[in-house]
Amino acid sequence: RMNRRVRDSAFGSLLRQEVGYFDQHSVGNITTKLQDDTTMIQSFSGQPIRVFTMTLASVLLGLVISFVFMWPFALLTLAILPFMGFGAVMEMQMYLGEDEGDSADKSCSGGILIETLLNIRTVASLTIEHIKSDEYANALQAEHSGSLKTHVYKGTASGFGQLSQMWGMGLMFWWGGWLLVNQPGKFSFVDYNISMMSLLYALSGLGMAAQGTVDKDKANAAAERIFALIDRESAIDSLSNEGKQSF
Repeated sequence: RMNRRVRDSAFGSLLRQEVGYFDQHSVGNITTKLQDDTTMIQSFSGQPIRVFTMTLASVLLGLVISFVFMWPFALLTLAILPFMGFGAVMEMQMYLGEDEGDSADKSCSGGILIETLLNIRTVASLTIEHIKSDEYANALQAEHSGSLKTHVYKGTASGFGQLSQMWGMGLMFWWGGWLLVNQPGKFSFVDYNISMMSLLYALSGLGMAAQGTVDKDKANAAAERIFALIDRESAIDSLSNEGKQSF
């Protein structure tokens, strides 16, 4: 319902804008702002509850089952759970990928390229090919300036995530084997498998839940764009009842 109200308010604000507003904003940018930004706001307002419930149920159920069948093993896993949880999140991001941006955004190189090619006749008739070429080159330069730092950061985070996962699982195997060898009558191999698998599935649920979350910064940016559109006053408001009326 909130998403519908935001969409109605944004569309009503678009209908109030003067014609010059649509000369400055392309149709692709307007439709993206009306659809994707409102969906981002709706996802950010509803997904935190779903993610919190999913994560809490996954971790608590896995820990309870692990403690019931092999409590010393569960204690060790509880200590390394934050590191392995971080590794699971990094692994999900590596396999499923991340949204690197929307090509409909006119400020990015892809948006400039698409807009220029779709309106190539207008560009050629106005002889602004060199302007569009300079805009595209500047956009590429702006994207390239931070790409190395971004890739180094993502590669380091992904590598540390896999490292924490592998070392954590190795420590779990060693500790479980030590318990089976030194306390053969207290714990069985079946207890060890159930305890370990319940924790691994809990970590998998934690990673999937974190992957489905919406970036807070992106949601805030989407909200700012939507409400800037809603609050914008039109120079010529065709839906306003103010002024003289002729009957």
